[in-house]
Amino acid sequence: MDIPDTHTNAKPIIEGYSLEDEESLNHLTGDFVFKAEWDSEGVYFYQAYNHAIADWALSHQRLGGPHFNPSRMTWIKPSFAWVLYRAGYGRKNSQERILKIKLPHSTVAELLQECACKHGGGGSKGRVQWDPARDIMTSEDNGRQPRRMLRERAIQIGLSNRLSEKFVSSIISIEDVSNLAQMVGRAHGANGGQEAAVKQAMALVIPHLPRERPYLPRCKPDDLIRLCMLGTDPLPSAREGNSSPSSTDP
Repeated sequence: MDIPDTHTNAKPIIEGYSLEDEESLNHLTGDFVFKAEWDSEGVYFYQAYNHAIADWALSHQRLGGPHFNPSRMTWIKPSFAWVLYRAGYGRKNSQERILKIKLPHSTVAELLQECACKHGGGGSKGRVQWDPARDIMTSEDNGRQPRRMLRERAIQIGLSNRLSEKFVSSIISIEDVSNLAQMVGRAHGANGGQEAAVKQAMALVIPHLPRERPYLPRCKPDDLIRLCMLGTDPLPSAREGNSSPSSTDP
């Protein structure tokens, strides 16, 4: 896939890995790999909001309006399965609407270079956190949530103040995927989450799911290593334990 590169002049970001050679990204291995749906224009992230914020965002194709605070800490998630877990498939209060938000490659890199890789504190401007990944194809807890993966981690990016404002001002597009979230929720709950029933129900949903694959942000090599973007295990402080991102997460 041919992607213009404003940061590396079409040279590999890290030796052996380059967005210009998508096949090389498939060789990124390990438990800590940034996976997302992306194309030549940008990268998709997910957030859950209440009806008022979502309706305004879809109408104006940007986040804003009287109910939205652009300076608060907000978390963006490239994993569709993870936002479904966090928002309960859109069933949780004030998280009824799942929005799919597209950012330019350059913005993703700019935001990440100012983030710290921590959990439970630190990174006052921005924070990268690696939480247990969720499997979009299976469920647990009697079909109440996507199954938690034992080893694989999913990235969450927390942004506050200036970084949150940068995120808001850089959005390319916003799409409502609440119906798809509910569709997955119904499939995961088929026959009380019974494995065979879930598999059969998910077969009808697969064509509508995002194609998430390894992604390498256009950050400096030192930042990629610092943020554990190359599959390597981060320091314990960056791991998620039994908790979730801050309650300020929409």
